[in-house]
Amino acid sequence: MARADAHAAQRSAEPARVRSAAPTYAAVLKGARQVVGCSVKDRFGVERLDICNAEGAVLLGWADPRVETAVAKVEAGRRLEAEAAERLGALVPCAEAVGFRGSLNAALADALTAAKTVTGRDGAFFCDDETTAAGDSDAVADALARHVGEVAALVIRPMEASAAFLAACRRLTLRDGVVLVFDESRTLFRLHRGGAQGLHAITPDLTVMGASIANGRPIGAVAGKVEPMRAVGATGPRATTAALAAACATLDRVVRDDVPEVLTVRGAEIEAEVGTRLARTGADAWFATYGDPTWSLVAARPRLGLDAEALEAALAAALYAEGVLSFGAHVPSLATGPAAIARLIGAYERALPPLAERAARGEFSVRLRRSALAR
Repeated sequence: MARADAHAAQRSAEPARVRSAAPTYAAVLKGARQVVGCSVKDRFGVERLDICNAEGAVLLGWADPRVETAVAKVEAGRRLEAEAAERLGALVPCAEAVGFRGSLNAALADALTAAKTVTGRDGAFFCDDETTAAGDSDAVADALARHVGEVAALVIRPMEASAAFLAACRRLTLRDGVVLVFDESRTLFRLHRGGAQGLHAITPDLTVMGASIANGRPIGAVAGKVEPMRAVGATGPRATTAALAAACATLDRVVRDDVPEVLTVRGAEIEAEVGTRLARTGADAWFATYGDPTWSLVAARPRLGLDAEALEAALAAALYAEGVLSFGAHVPSLATGPAAIARLIGAYERALPPLAERAARGEFSVRLRRSALAR
């Protein structure tokens, strides 16, 4: 009985883990009554600032009026697929040919099939984001060496890739006869008009793109050099007329309004202002900002004994209570103007001080149980 009482006392003295009360971003969108610009109104009529923007798929802001007008007034007989392909071909360096699909996954599946057809191999190597961000081309070289003659395609998502890393991967794929595929669903029209390949002047064999080319409407595209594109088949549903019309209007605005430049400037302002608030409140002992300005994150610093997941969930909940959908991400759209940025920074100013105090009290410390210590 005494042992049980002591164990109960020990448990009551431990800091309780705090989990986020905020719903997931997907749940918020699913139940939304209205999504316009950078604003999401839930089913109860509560409006919140959206700084996730469908994980980057919404470049211009939800329900951009020019895109919506283009979709509503699409002309009968207009050759939308050819027009959208021509616009993409003028922007994406590798796009000697372009094909549209109903989704990013369908475009990627067709790109991999083409790579297998061209090389006569079956394997594909997907470079993880950590390796890409670290610029670890040796890891890629080791993987290709272990499976020499087996890999048809090397797929890279180049959001945080350096020019040196992409150049090294380009050399490796040329040496080993591997098709280099960039997944530019996050980077196209954010990092640069021509995506990571345009920014770093490294041209892949094939590129796949997703909903961002149509401001969030479901669509996929595969583009590339003529030879591998000849081997691209077509699987799954085709892109809809609405999605193609949205793509033409979105691509027009990307060029006219220099969307990548605007997003970079606004993203850099957000990063700087959030960094200032982290330092001012002492929360920089627990959090740091990471990533490109157009797609940055506030995440828990690696720290022994810290429950990073609980701390990040608490930040998401605090911002949600302040009327901001962030979940740690800052992915601005063209609609994320000065007023929206000021609102975001104000939410951080109110949310960070109590969160830093809770962290300093050990509220987010990892529990060390006797059973674990005994091992």
